Parts: sequence; C-alpha cells; structure tokens
Amino acid sequence: RVWVRAVDRALGSAPDAALDYSDHRGRIELRVALSAYLARARGVRVDPGRIVVTQGFTQALDLLCRVLAGRGRTTVAMETPSHPGLWATVRRSGLRLTGCPVNSDGLRPDELAALNADAVIVAPAHQFPTGAVLAPARRSALVDWATRRDALVIEDDYEFRYDRTPIGAIQGLDPGRVAHVGTASKTLAPGVRLGWASLPDHLVDEVCQQKSAVDSGSPAIDQLAFADLLSTGAYERSVVRARHAYRRRRDALVRALRSQLPRLGIRGTAAGMQLLLMLPKG
Repeated sequence: RVWVRAVDRALGSAPDAALDYSDHRGRIELRVALSAYLARARGVRVDPGRIVVTQGFTQALDLLCRVLAGRGRTTVAMETPSHPGLWATVRRSGLRLTGCPVNSDGLRPDELAALNADAVIVAPAHQFPTGAVLAPARRSALVDWATRRDALVIEDDYEFRYDRTPIGAIQGLDPGRVAHVGTASKTLAPGVRLGWASLPDHLVDEVCQQKSAVDSGSPAIDQLAFADLLSTGAYERSVVRARHAYRRRRDALVRALRSQLPRLGIRGTAAGMQLLLMLPKG
C-alpha cells in the first residue's frame, strides 16, 4: 500500500523532463534522498553526485567489473564460499576470479596479498552463506590492503540485523577506496529492481558511460517513488517493521531446529534471511 501511494504521488508530480533521457546517474531526487539516508543509517560518506542508481547489486557489480577491465585490471577476489550467481557476472567482464577464505570473523585480509587481486567483493555486515560479520580489525586491514595495492573494495551492504546495533559501512573508513552498493531487493522487493552505488570520485564518469551503454538509465517513476519513501521516512519505518517480523521468524526457526535437529550447529543467526546449518562430521 505504501509503495502504491508513493508511485501515485510520483506519477502526479513528475516533471516532463523526468520522462525523457536524463542523467545516467539517476534522478537527482533519489540521489539526494539516498545521500541523506545512507549517511544517517549506514555511515556512508557520499554526495549525490557520486551516487549511481542501478538495477540491483548485480548490475552495479557488472558495471564496476567492466570499468576495471577497461582500465586493464585483471583479477577480482571474492569471499569463499560465496554466492555462485555473482561469479558469472565477474567472469563475463573478462576478469579472472579468485577466492579469498572466510572464517567466523569474515573475510581474511591477510590472504589477499598473495592473490594479486585488483579488487575484492565483500559483504561485511552479513556474509553469504556463513552469516559472518567482518571483525573491526579486519575492516581496517581491508582498507589498508586496498591502499597499498591501489585496489578497489566493492562492498555489498545489508540492512537486516537483529541482535545488535547495525554496523556502519566500510565505505565510511575510506570513500576513495570503497564502492558501497545497496539495494531495495530485500527491503522492498526484488522485482522493484532498485539499487545504488556510492562511488569513489574517479569511477563515476566511467560507470555512467557503462550504464548508458547497457540501458540508458533506470525507470524514472520508480526512482521518484523510492525518493518519496526515503524523504518521508516511510522507507525506514518499513525496514523497522520488516526487521521485527523477520526476527520473530528467525527465532521460531531457531527454536524448531534446536528441538528437532539438535545435532546441527547453527550459524548466521544475527542477521539476514537464512541460516547456515553445519552437518555432523562424516
């Protein structure tokens, strides 16, 4: 209902120019609203001029990989294990993919030096599928690695945490080395196809060129509707409601698992929409 009302307001108030080809970064109304929201909710330091609206995380990753390949970079590191759906995205750009191990404290930056990677994709708030949270010391070590290597950190951010205060984005530590990517796929719906990338200044123009070549821009009315949700606070209220609902479901699932399958270890309970069950040895 909230989304329908926001779309209705967007249709009624959109200027004619919104329905023409426009800035490939996305509608300025959304980029301004995102800049304020990300600073408040995630500790992201970005001005609207460095935000590019995308159609989800996958497109943001594809655009960044194309830019890296165009600059002559060759290798991207990814958490191991990780979501296989992203592997093909990296490889399609012509980049080589290499794995960096993950343990209970998240990605291991000490392993990156031996991989000769030009970029790393990391989900520090909630690693998939382990649910690990990147430890504070490793967050700093990751940025240090990127500085020494002149590399890029591609941060796949995540909203839903249940058992502690949400952890700020790594991008806040070094906006010049980290591309922070977020989406509305889990907070609104995957079919909305809205995402955003908060970019280092030196990447903005090239990412926009790639975006222009791929789709000439994201749907304007959806962007204006999402800007409306952000600026009125309706989006944050929706996230809070969803967080409470998902926590209740998480708690019910954990109770059932401990009752019915007590031999299986449970990981990743602090956040997300899935749990990792560890099978007994053998």
